[in-house]
Amino acid sequence: MLATTHIAFGTASSLLTAAWLDASAPQTVLMVAGGVLGSMLPDIDHPGSAFGRRVPFLSIPLSAVFGHRGITHSLIAVIGMSALIWYALHHLDWHPGYSVPFVVGIAVGYLSHLAGDWMTNYGVPLLWPMRRRFVAPVRIFTGDALEYVLAFAMYGLVIVQGLRMVGR
Repeated sequence: MLATTHIAFGTASSLLTAAWLDASAPQTVLMVAGGVLGSMLPDIDHPGSAFGRRVPFLSIPLSAVFGHRGITHSLIAVIGMSALIWYALHHLDWHPGYSVPFVVGIAVGYLSHLAGDWMTNYGVPLLWPMRRRFVAPVRIFTGDALEYVLAFAMYGLVIVQGLRMVGR
């Protein structure tokens, strides 16, 4: 999937999670920020990705050791990355009212990325180090018209949900 589609998924997912958790406005902003970041994190293992190009000192070694869609596209990575970021924020003395929503957003965004890649032909190794790749029954090809329709729908959901939250 393209970066814009992953961002659409991460934003929509984190907004819906914030609404479900009845988060305050500042917590919602933190969840959405975390959701956008989390939606990009799994592609840190691809030096040519939108995120990987910004952190080549991490993406090149990760790609060399694990390849693209290896460990970073697994459930263990969601847990590990969320725990690592929470630990770092906790030791930076971020208030839990701010660090927890941000980390929840990261986890939700990360999961949305995995769900998006699950819908592609290549699938995702959710149970890494097991080699089995999970693939959706209906697949989307990266950059095809269906992906753009899906991204457009997600951004529409973001607008509708954002308007609902402003109205309450």
